[in-house]
Amino acid sequence: MADRAERELERLRSAVSELSSLNEIASAINSSMSVDKITSIIVDKCLKHTNASQGAIFMLEEEQPEGGGGKFTTFVRKMQDSREDIPFHLNMSLAGWMLKNKRILVINEDDGEHPLASLDFAKLGIRSIVASPLLSKNGLIGVLAIFNKRGEEGFTSNDQRFLGIVGTQCAQALEGARLYVQERKLIAINEELGIAKSIQEGFLPKPELIKQIKHCYGMNIPAKAIGGDFFDIVDRGNDEVFLSIGDVVGKGVPAALLMANTQAVLRSHLHNKTKLDLADLAGNLNHLVCQFTNPGQFITGLFGVLDNKNKKFSFVNAGHHMPLIANNGKIIKQTMEPDLVFGVMQGISFKLNEIEVPENSTMLLYTDGISEAENETEEQFGDDRIDKLLLEAAAEPADKICEKFLEELNIFKGKADQADDITIVVAKT
Repeated sequence: MADRAERELERLRSAVSELSSLNEIASAINSSMSVDKITSIIVDKCLKHTNASQGAIFMLEEEQPEGGGGKFTTFVRKMQDSREDIPFHLNMSLAGWMLKNKRILVINEDDGEHPLASLDFAKLGIRSIVASPLLSKNGLIGVLAIFNKRGEEGFTSNDQRFLGIVGTQCAQALEGARLYVQERKLIAINEELGIAKSIQEGFLPKPELIKQIKHCYGMNIPAKAIGGDFFDIVDRGNDEVFLSIGDVVGKGVPAALLMANTQAVLRSHLHNKTKLDLADLAGNLNHLVCQFTNPGQFITGLFGVLDNKNKKFSFVNAGHHMPLIANNGKIIKQTMEPDLVFGVMQGISFKLNEIEVPENSTMLLYTDGISEAENETEEQFGDDRIDKLLLEAAAEPADKICEKFLEELNIFKGKADQADDITIVVAKT
């Protein structure tokens, strides 16, 4: 009878200890802690409760390889004996077993028949293991593993149950901590993108300033938060307007930085009130782009001066679409070939082109975001639609023509995503 009472008392003591440890873990962790902090608390409490000497939490990498598989990264490793040189070369073996089985693993004897028999336990300094999967609502996120139970008994069924409870209890906390870190990173990135977007917008002409030049207008709609397209419309006086449009290869911050530098170079030459040497300006711009960009970065660009008095447009074209002119119900297309794009070769020369823009004409400059815009069936907007739309809208004011193009593009692409920046410049004579 006394033995039975003693066993019951020991069972109660074990249950109280288990509940106490679980309560300590629950009270100690919260989602605003770092993953490292949470894992450290969990491992410490588990080692104390199971009377083991070593423990680790292996977190599954968040980016999983295509087709499955998985790889674990050790976030925390605790050792409470003198064997601090024990290596844990079992990430991949443990990862593979847990990904497949998703249940408690217990090994108390290296008999060569357990699931990790391919590992040399003696060399690794491992005598016994109990490991629990960390399962969140999104699946397996990691493994809690405790090594080397003190004494000869090995890990018990109570140890298994305890680790299983801890794994279930803590998986959500670890997932929350990881999501919290991701959220903070995303907020920081969005803040930086917001600043970059504001800076980039500062390099584009303000709508209220463009409207003062009554016969010209332009629009830029980036595909992402920030883009690589640019345009400019600057009144130089004497019925002359500087027009530019360009498309930096790529998207995002690198393209936006190159776009801003290009705008700065072009504008720096506009303060000179004398006649612009457009070919020389193109050569200088090409030199700078080649010098300060990585291989593979380049710009298609077109810029020039519209002389409204003499009805001529003088321009340089570096690999960009030629201007389209609508006049008297017809589209006038240019036959000259563009020069090489900016940024692929030092020392090249650019030719000056000059075309007539007859009275009552509408000239259109645009980027690939218009011509190559795709609908849900991957059909492109294309040159024919651009020609047709320009003829239909040619009698409208410049700003209304730009708006009409954007409206028709949105109708055309339907629910398809905008894949590229959209930029358009319209000038009327």
